[in-house]
Amino acid sequence: MRTKVVIRNKFRFGIALLLLMIFIVTVLIISIGEGKGIDREKNLNWIFVKVKEGDSLWTISRNFVDQTVDIRDYISFIKRVNNLENAIVYPGQVLKFVDVKTYKLLCTE
Repeated sequence: MRTKVVIRNKFRFGIALLLLMIFIVTVLIISIGEGKGIDREKNLNWIFVKVKEGDSLWTISRNFVDQTVDIRDYISFIKRVNNLENAIVYPGQVLKFVDVKTYKLLCTE
């Protein structure tokens, strides 16, 4: 025997259904965003550079970019990859860089 479900308050039911849909969409958006993280490709060819005396992100980055890439955007990307709050680097610090092709691939997705 089947039980019949009776909706007593349609307004309250509608609000609950709307909140449930918002929750599901939020979870989906977050989970899709997680897949677009920088390290999602484990086969990336990272270039590790040990900072020398007098180096800056600007001088190191010039070795990896060409005229098609805005070096300021590339430096912002490198700061994000290396979890740097600012552009100050110290001798002996090891930083991760990528070549221009990989950078463009990561930034266009």
